[in-house]
Amino acid sequence: MRAEWQAHIDELLQTYQEKRRQIQGMQSRLEAIEAEAEAADGMVKVRVDRQGRLTSLELDPRVRSELGSAELAEAIMNASRDAQAQVADQMRAAMRGLAPEGAAEGGVDFGKLLLERPDDFDAIREHLGIPPR
Repeated sequence: MRAEWQAHIDELLQTYQEKRRQIQGMQSRLEAIEAEAEAADGMVKVRVDRQGRLTSLELDPRVRSELGSAELAEAIMNASRDAQAQVADQMRAAMRGLAPEGAAEGGVDFGKLLLERPDDFDAIREHLGIPPR
């Protein structure tokens, strides 16, 4: 193999390994995401996981005397929405720079991540953000 090709391959491999380390770090950060929010003057507290699923609900004893069922339901919904918005913000922050736009919201066209011609080294360099030679 020609030395220039080997150097090129080594450079691509190094870039790949660095991106892989960055993605592994991002994955660890994503797995740890959760959020907490409250409503109705702190009488309702919720916690959601990284997928926005409710994992905890705490109701202050004052809820019984101060909120009707409709107000309680609204407070739970409001706190849940706030926590889900926090999770979405954390996801965007964790993915910034590594994932394509829209990934945190699930609106990614993964077909755009794949190259038409994987043997086109110039396209691979551009795709990985490596400056042209």
